[in-house]
Amino acid sequence: MQTTRHGSDSVAGDATAGGAVEQASQYDSEGDDRRLGRTLTRLVVVASCLYALFHLAVLNFWAIDEWMYRVLHVNLGAIIAFVTLRGFRFERIDRIYPWDILLALAALGCTIYVGVNLDMLLMRAGVITTPGDFACGVIGTIVVLEFARRTSGLILPLIALVFISYIFLGPLLPGILHHSGFQTANAFSFLYSQDAIFGLTVAASSRYIIIFVAFAVFLQASGVGEYFMRVAMACFGQMRGGPGKVSVFSGLFFGTISGSAVANVVASGTFTIPLMRRLGYSKEDAGAIEATSSSGGQLVPPVMGAGAFIMAEITGIPYAEIILAAALPCLLFYAAVFVNVDKHAQRNAIHGMARRDLPRFASLRGDVFLLLPLYVLLYLLLTGYSIIAAGTWGLVSTVLVMLGRELRLHSAVLVVPLVLYTVAPLSGVAVNMASLFASLVSAAVMVVAAVATGRGSWRVAPVLARTCVTGLSDTTRKSLQLIAVMACAGIVVGVLGLTGLSGRFSSVLLDIAGESTFVAFILAMLISIILGMGMPTTAAYAIAASVVAPALQQMGVAPLAAHMFVFYCAVISAITPPVAIAAFAASALSGGKPWATSVRAMRFGLAAFLLPYMFYTSPEILLLGGWGGTLAVFALALVAVYLFATASEAYLFGPIGPVERAIALAAGVLLLTANLATDAAGLALAAGLVVWCRHRAGAARLA
Repeated sequence: MQTTRHGSDSVAGDATAGGAVEQASQYDSEGDDRRLGRTLTRLVVVASCLYALFHLAVLNFWAIDEWMYRVLHVNLGAIIAFVTLRGFRFERIDRIYPWDILLALAALGCTIYVGVNLDMLLMRAGVITTPGDFACGVIGTIVVLEFARRTSGLILPLIALVFISYIFLGPLLPGILHHSGFQTANAFSFLYSQDAIFGLTVAASSRYIIIFVAFAVFLQASGVGEYFMRVAMACFGQMRGGPGKVSVFSGLFFGTISGSAVANVVASGTFTIPLMRRLGYSKEDAGAIEATSSSGGQLVPPVMGAGAFIMAEITGIPYAEIILAAALPCLLFYAAVFVNVDKHAQRNAIHGMARRDLPRFASLRGDVFLLLPLYVLLYLLLTGYSIIAAGTWGLVSTVLVMLGRELRLHSAVLVVPLVLYTVAPLSGVAVNMASLFASLVSAAVMVVAAVATGRGSWRVAPVLARTCVTGLSDTTRKSLQLIAVMACAGIVVGVLGLTGLSGRFSSVLLDIAGESTFVAFILAMLISIILGMGMPTTAAYAIAASVVAPALQQMGVAPLAAHMFVFYCAVISAITPPVAIAAFAASALSGGKPWATSVRAMRFGLAAFLLPYMFYTSPEILLLGGWGGTLAVFALALVAVYLFATASEAYLFGPIGPVERAIALAAGVLLLTANLATDAAGLALAAGLVVWCRHRAGAARLA
């Protein structure tokens, strides 16, 4: 499957130097990879492939006990992490140390212990504890804490340790922090059970993480990521401030591939930041635009940084309903950033790229069928099939895309699997059997077409096999952080439930807020953003969902609105100082100052700090209402984000002053409330501001 490269692609060769990319990647805290010998590396690759295949097998056709599966999911991942990731900076990068082996053996020992005693543990965990249960609980908890530390840094394990300490110190504390206490043995047995470490958070990661990380990895390998970038360049490269708008669009696209803000920054920023710098953006502005758009990638369905899976587990709301509800807020976020970038370019006279340096639309139309995997995923999800089935067959379809590419067939050949995947579920046969048939027939058609056109070769099979092996190995490596943080977050969630602190915290939040839902939302936003600073979004959301969301629900907020609000706030913490990891990563690529970049990112993302309040004031934006109301709310919200961009960039038909900016901000806020009076006032203010600024700009030109 051939794709055409144009002048713009040559710019990629001028992208940010490798050292800057490595520095930016460090903000993702996914661990420090060892460089092992050839034999050991091959063994790790084999183990990683088997780990990924084990998950795919269990999820699709090999039934095992749920608790045992979760234990294997966490502990086998921990073993791979202890072998492949350095524990400390002083360690040699090419050596495995005795403590790594001890930790790996500890994880293996805990797995065996649970497997041997599974039936009894199901009845006695956290209630009647044997010495063996106690030892397994302590050792297993240490394994999880170290697993999380190696893959995500110190913050989350330290938070987990504080909560573990609270189990024993609670009887000594006053007020709402006081509890009656728990036996040490029972406490650790409880932690290492399905009520804590292997609870809701690990349930989500064990069911969905591997499939969707694999989908993302194989999607990128199939060339879809490059296609997205070419589409963005063709659509927006020639516009005012072109590379900045390309960054916004690529952030939206890459969000369907990666749920990590820093990964998105590195993936697209190495291309877009040098282009922005070349056309006149400052270092800080270039980094800020990339950081803001990349952070929003975690809001983009269907991946949503794995947050949607956890939300589905916690709330019981169907996954398909969650990703549909997330669609309009996601569009509003990117509309806001896009308008901000446009006004910034207008104010600073930043032009677009020359048309000759951009991809041609004709070549993009020819490769549109590369989007087959996304179609299969969304089609199966929206027609009512399970997340696992949709993810599995979306993953298989990426292999078909790669097969067509290796056979050097035109992407139009992918019409065959597109039709078959569409028709297969309608046949009345079980979706897995129907999709398997569609996959095999499609592969056969591709091979026959390649042979008939003289493009077939036996060399395709080993090349495709190597690509799949690399993809499965990368899937495991990229899953380790999410698995570790979900297990570690389970400690916090478990302690909150064991001690009743979650309910008491909700009571305190309600007492502080009084009768004011607005105050409660402000407090909820502050807590969620603080929890998200320097911590993966999934972990921050899982903890905040246990602490903050229940309080909002007690005030009458719908569960979907409460949890979406918390998740949204956890996402934007990536651009919120003082620990704005996405902005810091982008500054490493742009060469700008980290703090200044993060402040600018907040300005470009100003709407992101205001839009979440719509989830309560205008729940129609989450599709919690009729279509008429939803369209009206969405239209008013678009006007609001334009006003927020006007206030942020101080530009409307020309530069504007503090008074006009304040009016724009006030008008935008008024439009976010689904109330006839406030909407009318907001529109009146906005209309008056537009007339005034247009008149003043015209007078200035005449003068």
